Amino acid sequence: MQIDNKEAINIANNTTYLNKDIKYIKNAEITEWDIHSAGLSVLKFKKLLPEKELEKLSNMEKHERTVREGYLQKENKNLSKEIIDTLSDIRKAFVTLNNIPANAILSIKKDALFLINLVPTITTIENYFVFRNKGTYTSYLNLNNNEFYYSSRTNELISKGFEKEALAKQEEYLIKDIKSFLRSGEKVKEDILFSMFKSYREKYLERKLPIETYRELTTGYFRINNYYFENADITMLNDIDITQNYMNYILPLFIEML
Repeated sequence: MQIDNKEAINIANNTTYLNKDIKYIKNAEITEWDIHSAGLSVLKFKKLLPEKELEKLSNMEKHERTVREGYLQKENKNLSKEIIDTLSDIRKAFVTLNNIPANAILSIKKDALFLINLVPTITTIENYFVFRNKGTYTSYLNLNNNEFYYSSRTNELISKGFEKEALAKQEEYLIKDIKSFLRSGEKVKEDILFSMFKSYREKYLERKLPIETYRELTTGYFRINNYYFENADITMLNDIDITQNYMNYILPLFIEML
């Protein structure tokens, strides 16, 4: 049955989009559909470069090609606009052809869409644009407009919205703890989850967790009296400002999951 998906088409027109009304999902099927070699596909589809240049790009390793495409767009602003506009048209065609409703679109990241409990059947558009299932997740959490996608099948957690370096410093600490709560959220009853949250909150506020947990997730640094430090030791623990992680991530985590 064909649905009226004007709202979904309007959403697909956005280069980036996040459904801010959805804060937490569990035991669902959230799939990321990514356009393979999106920039190159536009260049080929619209014939925006000479054949020799297109062939050269096609034979490049992915990172090298991305750098080259970025340079070409910097040199030619019209090229950049053409890519943005074409990808918008392709996303809209993908949504239209697959009859995707607005409430199934969780997020858009330029050449990728995250869909909730919906598997598209038409994944090739205009013979040039191939949407691939880049990942499937079972839980989603929005904390302070930062996205967490978790798969209980692979125990994988990906995050969107953070600086890579800052995220890496918390990978084995706060990020690992968030992953653990998302895993538990799919399995345990709410009263048990509440007890787990209560215990973790007490340990955090009493500074009983590993010191790295108190490194700010947004900056990757420890903050003491509004000064930032790359490293800190146990003698500095009581002076570290622990409010940023608590107010922006830990407290919202408890509120959204319960």
